[in-house]
Amino acid sequence: MERSTSDKKYLFVILVFIVVIIWLFSAIGITTYLDDWSDRGTFGDLFGAVNALFSGLAFAALIYTIVLQRDEISQNRKEIIHNRKELAKNAKLQQKAQHILVEQVAQTHLSAKMNAMRTLVDYYNNQIANPNSPPEVITKAKMKRKLIIRQIDDLIDGITDSEVE
Repeated sequence: MERSTSDKKYLFVILVFIVVIIWLFSAIGITTYLDDWSDRGTFGDLFGAVNALFSGLAFAALIYTIVLQRDEISQNRKEIIHNRKELAKNAKLQQKAQHILVEQVAQTHLSAKMNAMRTLVDYYNNQIANPNSPPEVITKAKMKRKLIIRQIDDLIDGITDSEVE
C-alpha cells in the first residue's frame, strides 16, 4: 500500500519526535544517576560503537534508497518508451482509419452520382417511350441520354478494382 505525501511527512515527524524524546530521557538519566563528570564521560564512551553502528546503518539506508530510486527511474523510462511506441502505433492506426474513411466517402459520392445519372437516364427513357412526346423532345431526350451514358462510361472506365473494394 502506497502512502500519501502527508502520511509520509507525519511519519517522519513522529520518528524525529521519538528520537528527541529518547535523547532527552538519556540525558536526564545520565545526569541523574551519574554525578561525576568523569563517570559521565566514561559512560558516553561506551556508546561510541553504537553511534558508529547507527551512522553506518543510516549510510546503508541512504545507499539502498538511491538504488531503489535508480530502479524506479529506469522502470519509468521503460514505461515512457512503451507508451511512446503505443502512441505511434495508435497514430498510424488512426491515419489508416482516416484514409479508409476518405475512400468510403469518395465511393459514396461516386455511388450517389451514378444513381443520379441512372435516374436521369430513366427519365429520358420515359420521355422517349411516351407516345405523347413531340419529336423534338424525343430527339433532345435521346441526345441528353447519350451524353449521360458517355459520362457513366467515363466514370466506370476511371474506376480501378481497388477503388471498388
